[in-house]
Amino acid sequence: MLAAWSVLFFGASSASATETLEATTSRIARRDAINSISPSKIDSRYRRAVQQVLSDSSLYRRLPTQMVDCDPKLFTFLAQNPETLVEIWRKLGITHIDLQRQSENSFQLTDNSGTSGKLVIVEQDCDDRAQNRILLFAEGAYEGKPFHRPVKAQCVLLLRSGSMKETNGRDFVAVRLDSFIRIDRSSIELLAKVVHPLVGKTADRNFADTVQFISSFSRAAETRPATIERLVSNLPRVSQESQNQLIQIAYQCGTAGTSKQKISHR
Repeated sequence: MLAAWSVLFFGASSASATETLEATTSRIARRDAINSISPSKIDSRYRRAVQQVLSDSSLYRRLPTQMVDCDPKLFTFLAQNPETLVEIWRKLGITHIDLQRQSENSFQLTDNSGTSGKLVIVEQDCDDRAQNRILLFAEGAYEGKPFHRPVKAQCVLLLRSGSMKETNGRDFVAVRLDSFIRIDRSSIELLAKVVHPLVGKTADRNFADTVQFISSFSRAAETRPATIERLVSNLPRVSQESQNQLIQIAYQCGTAGTSKQKISHR
């Protein structure tokens, strides 16, 4: 469950639209992420918990920057409504994860493999051009092998994105995700540091797969909005309002896609 805007948005050297910047655990990246978080903007109920994770995290990782062809408005909707994305995956048979919205900004998560927890959007600033920043706080536990007791942890995720339009009329969205994890038991923390390279690579792959899926979903909306409507209609655990909003965005993508084709053929 989200970003660096490639070169244009993060001041790096030039890169192609398909380039992926590498993951890092460097102090510079960590400091940059922490400095970009304004405590005064965080929901006061979670401000202390977020600051505790940031100051005492067991693991930090900036996942590889992703830049993909995607409609910015569609990207923003799915970033703000992750339960909709998960329900689409469930309907397609891609995942068994269950993510249910509990309130305007909170979600309950279970992966049916031993992990459960609560996710809360504690600060966000988003728009239809995907100039987004979403700060999430999560706390939960894993119960299963090889551990004899539940492993409890807290996590802070900082998702940032931006978009640009190419001369051919196509939109690209760049996404960066910084993750801070605080594990509550020193023995498990030590083990986590040992397996961190493996865990990190899994997280990198899952993040890249998620962003690529959103890009493919956007392209499908451009060419087959009616198919998207059939897929999205009657999604369990997704409000009718959210379903209608996503369907409307899909048809807007279809209209925009026709215009983009005209531009590319000039």
